Amino acid sequence: MRLLQALTMAKRFNLLNAALVLLTALCVGFIVTYTLLARQFEARQEYNLALAALLAETSEYAVYTHQNPLLESQISRLADLPDLANVAILDNHGQTLAELRRESAASTSDRTADSRSSLNFWRWWVVSGGQGFSEINQPIASKGFLDEDALFLDAQAKPRVIGQVKISMNLAYFEDILRNTFMLVLAVVLVILAISLAVSLTMTARITLPLKRLGEAAHDVIEGRLEPVSLQSGGPELRELGKAFNLMTNWLGDYRSEVQSYQAMLERQAFYDDLTGLANRTLLKDHLKLAMAQAHRRKNSAALLFLDLDRFKYVNDTLGHSFGDNLLQDVANRLRQQLRACDTVARMGGDEFIIILNDLSLNYDQARLDAGRVAQQIGEALSRPFSINEHDISTSFSVGIALYPHDGQDGEVLTRNADCAMYEAKEHGRNTYRFYNPSLQQRGVRRLNLENGLKRALEQNELLLHFQPKYNRLNGRLVGAEALLRWQFQDLWVSPAEFIPLAEETGLILPIGEWVLETALITLAEWRNAGLVDNDFHVGVNVAPPQFWHPDFAKRTLEILSRRLPDSSGILELELTESCLLRPTEESQRTFKTLRQAGLRFAVDDFGTGYSSLSYLKQFPLDVLKIDQSFVRDCIDDPSDATIIRAIIAMARGLGLEVIAEGVETVEQAAFLNQEGCHLLQGYLLAKPMPAQDFAEFCRGFRAHPIHAHYPR
Repeated sequence: MRLLQALTMAKRFNLLNAALVLLTALCVGFIVTYTLLARQFEARQEYNLALAALLAETSEYAVYTHQNPLLESQISRLADLPDLANVAILDNHGQTLAELRRESAASTSDRTADSRSSLNFWRWWVVSGGQGFSEINQPIASKGFLDEDALFLDAQAKPRVIGQVKISMNLAYFEDILRNTFMLVLAVVLVILAISLAVSLTMTARITLPLKRLGEAAHDVIEGRLEPVSLQSGGPELRELGKAFNLMTNWLGDYRSEVQSYQAMLERQAFYDDLTGLANRTLLKDHLKLAMAQAHRRKNSAALLFLDLDRFKYVNDTLGHSFGDNLLQDVANRLRQQLRACDTVARMGGDEFIIILNDLSLNYDQARLDAGRVAQQIGEALSRPFSINEHDISTSFSVGIALYPHDGQDGEVLTRNADCAMYEAKEHGRNTYRFYNPSLQQRGVRRLNLENGLKRALEQNELLLHFQPKYNRLNGRLVGAEALLRWQFQDLWVSPAEFIPLAEETGLILPIGEWVLETALITLAEWRNAGLVDNDFHVGVNVAPPQFWHPDFAKRTLEILSRRLPDSSGILELELTESCLLRPTEESQRTFKTLRQAGLRFAVDDFGTGYSSLSYLKQFPLDVLKIDQSFVRDCIDDPSDATIIRAIIAMARGLGLEVIAEGVETVEQAAFLNQEGCHLLQGYLLAKPMPAQDFAEFCRGFRAHPIHAHYPR
């Protein structure tokens, strides 16, 4: 049973058909055999009966007259018949008158007994209704001849039995008949069986072959191979089944394609950056582990390059995030072109990229030389201008390099060390590369300490404001002061250039900005109450882009202004960088309009150092342009800076804006600016930034300031 279950459906079907065909052939063979034998036996029985009747009729006179030689002669004529074993003519007393015996009586009887005992078929034949034919007895009638005279009489006499003819059949002869019949029937059965099997197998093949093909196709489906099946035989039902199967395989193919596409998408999301298509952090970790393992096995080294795009934040702020995304994609394409197939480039996030260089020399100096050459090559490739949305923009990268195994034997350690080296490159003018050295680790620790300390600076009163005065050359008066944020952390002063970007990155610029605004207004109110400044004196507060873009900035600013200096107009001047204005969204325009209607003044700080065009001057009606100190510093010696200053002053005059110069340190610079029409000054020539108390003392003694000697009224 288990063996049958282990066979395929087609084999089981073929075995069943073969068994049915064999059974049918055997039944047909049995019927044919029985019919042939019955006819043979019936014909032989009729022949023998006729022979016995003829012999009895011809022997009547000889028996009647006791002419035994005549009977012997008559019987001898039957010697050529092969089916006769014994022929005897007996009188009515059972005495043998004449006899034909092929063998001795004893042997004949023995053979007959043996044949009867061996041929059980005869017994079955008789039992089943067949006629017996082994021995025939035919009586001999006298027909009324009582004596010789009776032959000439015409009298009718009743026949009487005067003897009998006894015929015994030769069973060996019938064994030959039986054997030949069986051989014939066997040949017929074999032919029938062969024809039936051929027909059956052909029909079975036409039925099972499509089923086999369907089974193979189903197995292919299980194995993941989806191919349609074509059934040309098997009838309309199987063809309909094939169509249904093909519909199922088509559906499975579509479903498999969708699953593979979804798996590919998940894999891509898991291991690749969506924007650039580069490896992400997860895949980078795997590649970094592999690179370190290969370097250890091959006895060489590897390098990790940490790249950060310089001033990318200003690109996003001035040209928008979509422009920044396109720039990052172009940068990624150029990075791919500069690397070998065995190297890896990944995007860490934002504008940060990491490159893994494999198969470097184990010699530290040679590895540094090779890694530096690659960094320089990458810098040159990225320094070429990018053309994006009809804008040509130049970029630069700061690159930090850490070598394995010299600078660390762990992926996180290498990444952290390369990051420290990258910040070292930024501090040394950007657009360069630096190698890691252990002293840089202290700077990374410092950055982390500054970030943690900045979060508690407001609570611990570590922030304070310094004020730098603004001077009007025309009337010789102080017209305002710029509030500058300072931070004293662990008894040390931290540069604003260091902690202001950190505050913007961490989001702390929002609460710090509100504190600066409120503290500046409180200080101005104290100065006004003390009579140190007049009512036209204003205080300038720097506003970072995240502050200005915040949806509640206008509301919070007006709340602080109404709480500290209500009913005051023009006493607060918000100093914005160009990046604040280069995103003219509806929210920023609404913020600007709300504050402008409330009487606040707006100045553009560091004018001329941004990326973009001056279209914001049309969209945002400003009050003041502040010339950046980088132009003022060399305006006497550098004709280019002098030309830029003249252009800014001319443009401001044409737009009806005030213009003030920052970073004025010498009398010659002040004289040049005054000559060109810039009468508002701010810088060390007047005073350095100072605490509020020192600024109050400065105001009290301002009449004696040396600047009046240079610009007497």
